Amino acid sequence: MIKIDLHMHSNHSDGDFSPKELVNIVFNKRISAMAITDHDKATANKEAEKYAKEKGIEYIHGIEITITPPEGVRELHIVGLFIDSEKEEIKTISERHKKYAIDTAKKIIKKLNELDYKISFEELVKETKGEHFGRPFIAKILMKKYPEKFQERSQVFEELLGKQGKAFVLPKGTELEEAIKIIHNAGGIAIVAHPWYLGENMNKILEEFVSFGGDGIELDYSPKDSIPENTKEILEDFAKKNNLIISGGTDFHKLDEGKEEIGGRGISKEEFLKLKNYHQKNAKR
Repeated sequence: MIKIDLHMHSNHSDGDFSPKELVNIVFNKRISAMAITDHDKATANKEAEKYAKEKGIEYIHGIEITITPPEGVRELHIVGLFIDSEKEEIKTISERHKKYAIDTAKKIIKKLNELDYKISFEELVKETKGEHFGRPFIAKILMKKYPEKFQERSQVFEELLGKQGKAFVLPKGTELEEAIKIIHNAGGIAIVAHPWYLGENMNKILEEFVSFGGDGIELDYSPKDSIPENTKEILEDFAKKNNLIISGGTDFHKLDEGKEEIGGRGISKEEFLKLKNYHQKNAKR
């Protein structure tokens, strides 16, 4: 069953496709609604909304904010849906996180140099024209320079840049409570992205998220085997007990063997209607 996908990334952050190309994919799959949730920026939304309207697709403005990870957690992201992309606080997130990303990239590159990988920050700036500083772009450079060792990006992440990699650096972001407030002030709702990434700290962080006024969690996500056994049931139960709304999507970045394509994960039309109704009731805070 093709699902409404509310978590995907364009080339405004670390995706391969332009907003227009993503809209075309959604249109060709006959999906009725979509959201682009680029990392720490909402610049794709205006273009995507215009083109989606022409295609008869309901477009939801989105963003995915990187949170400073709590102790014991390597990654925490909050998706904002139904946001006003022109809100100053949303625009400020972009500049703030660009500085954080530059600092993190320099630390990663220093670790790579210590591991005898010949890569410089200047190369990263040249590769992305000074627009992107995330790990996928560092991986791209390493694949070019060391083709005999790395044929797939997943190899680079597994050995070097991923959560267990030798050159991993904990990313700096916005504090959880502040991120929720920013999303709410922009008229949106705050959703915990892929909550099972939180591991053994999941319940504790979700309880904190609820105490700060968070709205929902993602339950359906790619790849297929990413959710540990029984975790989905635990999350469903937590959502019911705490009146959290459900969202989901593929976290699509590029065509990648082993991962779901757009529409392969997400929510049903019925769940999407519940999400919209929840937003309409709670948008004015």
